[in-house]
Amino acid sequence: MNLKQRFLTQGILIFIGTILITSCVGFAYSYFCNLFNKFPVTSGIGEASVVVIENENIIYKNDDFSRIQVKEILMNVSIGNNYYIHENTKYSINTEDFSTVSGDKYNIINLNPIINVGNYYRNLMVLVFITFLIVFAVASIIVQKQNMKNIINPITNLTEETEKLRHGDLETAITDRGYGEIRDLERVVEQLRLQLKNSIYYEEKVDDNRKFLISSISHDLKTPVTSIRGYIDGVLDGVADTNEKKQYYLSKAVEKTKMINIMIEDLLLYSKLDLNQMPFEKEKVNVRKYVESCIEDSLAEFEGEDKSITFENELGDEVFVTIDLDKFNRVVQNIMDNAKRNIEKHSGQLKIVLRETNSSVIMEFKDNGKGIHKNDLPYVFERFYRADTARAVKGSSGLGLAIAKQIVEGLDGQIWAISEMDEGASIMISLKKVKRYEKDINY
Repeated sequence: MNLKQRFLTQGILIFIGTILITSCVGFAYSYFCNLFNKFPVTSGIGEASVVVIENENIIYKNDDFSRIQVKEILMNVSIGNNYYIHENTKYSINTEDFSTVSGDKYNIINLNPIINVGNYYRNLMVLVFITFLIVFAVASIIVQKQNMKNIINPITNLTEETEKLRHGDLETAITDRGYGEIRDLERVVEQLRLQLKNSIYYEEKVDDNRKFLISSISHDLKTPVTSIRGYIDGVLDGVADTNEKKQYYLSKAVEKTKMINIMIEDLLLYSKLDLNQMPFEKEKVNVRKYVESCIEDSLAEFEGEDKSITFENELGDEVFVTIDLDKFNRVVQNIMDNAKRNIEKHSGQLKIVLRETNSSVIMEFKDNGKGIHKNDLPYVFERFYRADTARAVKGSSGLGLAIAKQIVEGLDGQIWAISEMDEGASIMISLKKVKRYEKDINY
C-alpha cells in the first residue's frame, strides 16, 4: 500500500470508526434512559396513572395522588383544562363517566405524564457531538503518532543523513525504517551511498595503482636503460678499443633493449586484460596433446641451461577444454619461464602433472627450486610484487604471473600457488572440462 492509499484508508477508517463509536454511545444513552424511566422516552408519553371514583369516593388509584389532588384534577376537567402538573411532571387528563343500573356513578381518570422529548434529543445531540469530537481527536492522535513514527521521523532522519552525504560523510548507513515509498527511498539512497563509496574507493585504488605502475615501471626501466647507456658510452669513449669488445658491448645493449621491449609488451597486454579490452577466441583442444606440444617447444631452452622437464599424465581418457590458444600459450610460457629462472642448473627440474575431477582438469607446474615463503605466497599473482622466489629481475617484467591470472580467469578458470620453503613451488590451473563434440565458443 502506497502513501496515498495509506492516508486515504486512514481517513476513511477514522471517520467510520468515529461514527460507529458515537452511534454506540447514542444507543447506550437511549437504552439507559428508557431503562431508568421505565417507559420509552422517545414516545413522549410516560407510564399512565389511573384513578377510579365511585359516587365521589376514590376506590382505586395506582399512584400517590391525594383526595385534594384528585379534586384539583376534576376541577381542571370541569373548566376544560385537560392538563395537570404534579411534582414537576405534566400530565394529560382523560376522563370517562358511566352509571350502573343500580344508579351508582363511576368516574375513571387517566393521567398520562408528558415527557419533554426536546430535552432528551437536545441532551442526546450534545452527547453525540462531544463523543464524536473526542473519538475523532483520539483516533487522529493515534494515527498521527503512527505516521510520525513510520513517515515523518524517517523523512527527517533521511534528510539529515542525505545532508551528511552532501558533505562527504559516506560511512553512516541509512536504515530502512520508514513505510512504503519512504522505505523505498531510504533503500535507494543507501544504494546510492554504497555506490558513491565504492566509486570513491575504486577511484582511489585506480589512482594508487597508477602511481604504483609509474613507480614500478620507472624502477624497472632504469636499470636496463642505464646499462644501455653505459655500453654505448663505452663504445663512444673508446673503452671498447677492439672489434671484439665493441661487438660485445653492442650485443649487450641490444639484449637490454629486448628486455625493455618485453616489459612494454607485458605492460600493454596487462592493461588491456585489466580493462577487458581483449576478446577471447575460444576453441576446444585436447589437454594432453596441448601440454605435450608446450613441453616440446620449451624443452630445448631447458636443456640448453642443463635443466629438465618431465610430464606425468593422470587423465583416464582424452579430455578436452576450451581455451584461447594464443593467450593460454602466454600463460604456460610465463609459468614455465618463471620456474626455469628459479631452479638450479644440473639438478633443476620442472614437473608438469595433469589430473582431473568430475568437472575440471587440473594442470600442475611443480618445480624443485627454493620455493616461495608463506608470507609471499598470497601475493605472487599481483603485478610487480617483489619477492626473490616469485620474480627474478633478469629477463622478467614482473607481470608474468599477473598476466597468467588475468587470462585464466578470463577463460572461467582458476589459478593458485602452493609451496613450502626449500621444497619447490607449484602453480595450479583448473579449467572446466567439455565434451569432445561440444561446439567451439568464440567471444
